[in-house]
Order: sequence, then C-alpha cells, then structure tokens
Amino acid sequence: MNRPALTSRPVLVAAALLLQVVLLVVAVRPQLSARLGGTEYRLAVAPIDPIDPFRGAYVMLRYPDLPEADNEPAGEVFVPLARDGGLWKGGRLERRRPADRPYLACRTSGYGRLDCGVDSLFLPEDKARRVQDELAADRAAAVLRIDADGNAALVDVVPR
Repeated sequence: MNRPALTSRPVLVAAALLLQVVLLVVAVRPQLSARLGGTEYRLAVAPIDPIDPFRGAYVMLRYPDLPEADNEPAGEVFVPLARDGGLWKGGRLERRRPADRPYLACRTSGYGRLDCGVDSLFLPEDKARRVQDELAADRAAAVLRIDADGNAALVDVVPR
C-alpha cells in the first residue's frame, strides 16, 4: 500500500525543519536587523550585576541616561535619542515613533521596567576583566547598533 507523498517521513521532517528555521528567523529578526543594518550609537552604561566567576563572563547592564518607566502602562514605547558630547542620551518616553530623530523601540512591563533588549552582555574571558574594571569605575560606554525601526543590539562595551 502506497502512502501519499505529503505524509512520507522525509517530507514531514523537512516541513518541521523549515518551520523551525522560520520561527528562529522571526525571533531574532529585530536583533539581526540592528546588527547588520543598524547605525552605531554609544550610551553611558553601568553594571547592575557584576561579572560572577561562577556564571562566566556575563553582566547585567543599566543605562543611567535612559528614562525610567515609572507609572508607564505596559506596552511598546519609544525613547528618542539626542547626542550629548561623545555619547547619546534618551529623552522622555513616547508612545509614537519619532519621525525625525534616532530612537530605541522598547517595552514596559507596567512595573517600572524599561526593556530595550540591550541589558545583558556575554564576553570572552580575556575581555571580561577589563570591561568589569571600566564598568566599576563608571568609565564605560555601550556600543549599540540601532536600525531604522528602533531595534537595538548591544555589540560591545568600550572605554569612554
């Protein structure tokens, strides 16, 4: 007895693999778009959680020059950016995309947290100690790549 071609094992496996690839691309599209086609911006950065030798070279970051999301309802918000010397600073949160200036597309949780997708960094071991020292001394800047839709990717932490 012949099975129909659409239910054969190789076709089902190929369809499942294709679906997984599509879901993966959809999930990483904003970060990938920012990394490949974004413009570079530098923002002041400070550690929230220092590098822990038991977790490897991983650090949680905060951006002192981005606004707080206090009393902001949950949802999508936009943070317009303005140059301040060699760094960029965030302005007041907006509900509409700024048309005439660079911005970050972020989300608020409704609990005062602003999530722009650039709050954690994984480093190679040889670079981790230098970055930790710069963060601790408040001498670091995050290098972000931001695309035209405000999607951001954290690409490096460098001395200010």
